[in-house]
Amino acid sequence: MAKKSLYFDSYCGYTMSAIAENGKVCEFKFEKNTDTCNVGDVYKGRIESILPGMQAIFVNCGLQRNCFLSTDDALPDSENYDVGAAPDVFSTLKEGDEILVQVTKLPVGKKGAKVTARPSFIGKCIIYMPNTPFVGVSRKIADDELRRNLMFLAKRLKCEDEGIVVRTAGPYAKRNEVKYEYTYLKNLYNEVIEKFKSAQVGELLYTDSALPVKVLRDILFTDIEEIIVGNKKLKEQVESIVNLYPTHTKRSVRLHDTGRDMLEETGISAQIMTIASPRVELENGAYIIIEKTEALTVIDVNTGKFTGDYNREQTVYHTNIMAAREIARQVRLRNIGGIIVVDFIDMTSTAHNKALVDELERALKDDNAKCDVSPMSKFGLVEFTRKRMGASPLSLITKPCKYCNEAGYTITAEYILFGLRAKVLNFIAEGAKALRVDMNRDILLYMLDWRAFTDNLKSLGLPIYAVPHRTYHEQLINYRADEFDIPDDAVKLS
Repeated sequence: MAKKSLYFDSYCGYTMSAIAENGKVCEFKFEKNTDTCNVGDVYKGRIESILPGMQAIFVNCGLQRNCFLSTDDALPDSENYDVGAAPDVFSTLKEGDEILVQVTKLPVGKKGAKVTARPSFIGKCIIYMPNTPFVGVSRKIADDELRRNLMFLAKRLKCEDEGIVVRTAGPYAKRNEVKYEYTYLKNLYNEVIEKFKSAQVGELLYTDSALPVKVLRDILFTDIEEIIVGNKKLKEQVESIVNLYPTHTKRSVRLHDTGRDMLEETGISAQIMTIASPRVELENGAYIIIEKTEALTVIDVNTGKFTGDYNREQTVYHTNIMAAREIARQVRLRNIGGIIVVDFIDMTSTAHNKALVDELERALKDDNAKCDVSPMSKFGLVEFTRKRMGASPLSLITKPCKYCNEAGYTITAEYILFGLRAKVLNFIAEGAKALRVDMNRDILLYMLDWRAFTDNLKSLGLPIYAVPHRTYHEQLINYRADEFDIPDDAVKLS
């Protein structure tokens, strides 16, 4: 079984995560941290006004405008009462009461966010509703027998006053995996309740928009052997999530404290940069070409330098099998969605063709996104579809290249500067006392406008002088440590 490692790092307002199997990165996410309100956020609010004529309650959640709470959602336990026996919301709640609410609709224009007092917590397989006695199955699951089985499982799993909705991923999970997720979500809700008791009005109690929350929610937790994080604050955040899982499924969280950039030192950054190239080398000298078009993604397999030791059929079959495994990794790493057409090298054996398609299906099973593989056509083409989940990392680390009239792609300013930061950490670890950095003028101006980045450099404690050059390519940065001249146009960064 493949050894899976999970990496998290966060700095300069961005958070990154990577999953590596036996040292090879198969998944990468890169997001900008935001303080904006998100659907699913849970706040401690205070009732500011109750309007019986509008059947509405306005709640102060610390946002720009008061949130709107319908009286139908005001009493979380109202469904526990018989028809006509539920207490009057206006006699139960009053202005000044503190209440736990969850955002269901974002603010628009002059309207505040819409909230509910019946929170729900989304997992990969189920949605947990602690105050809503209800059992349901996703409408996308059409098979009646399967729906009945899932309903039975949900009813056996939950307590009387709870609710569970089985998501489309539910049928593909093992029963103990669903149970682990239920335990995690229930512990999560209990933790939110504990935070509510001591929190200030307007305090954010929970958000699932944070990258570590989303990643740890969507992976098969028991497959991960180790979790490595890049700083202490992130370690505390990840540990707080891990501790919500059942005891026997927990994994220790290790801090990467060598003083160097974690992704750079582990070789993950170098692997991530390869997604900017359409060509992917295979271990035996063969290679694949990945080209994205408006309608679909085309992948071509070539033997390259690999000539094999036996006959042509065996050589081609061996190359195709390696390519199928690498294609499964690349579509996951690059988060390629939609229709994907693979032009494998032609083989004469029908058995080999079938075995190749079976191998591609097997390799795609580790993907969290739904994939559907078609049989090989008479032209040797294999089509499969993949559901894209979130943004493509390629769009986050690359941009259209201005040097070739946007015919190709180049690295974004943010990712160039992350590379600079990693180099600075290396110089500090090697004992440098000062550093001169010669770089593209536009990239330097971008850096000076990026307050979070310059503040991060200052916190490192190394004097850094940046020298702008109009003729430098954006990605070109030259470094000189300790002994150097300081030009008049140099900018002292820290």
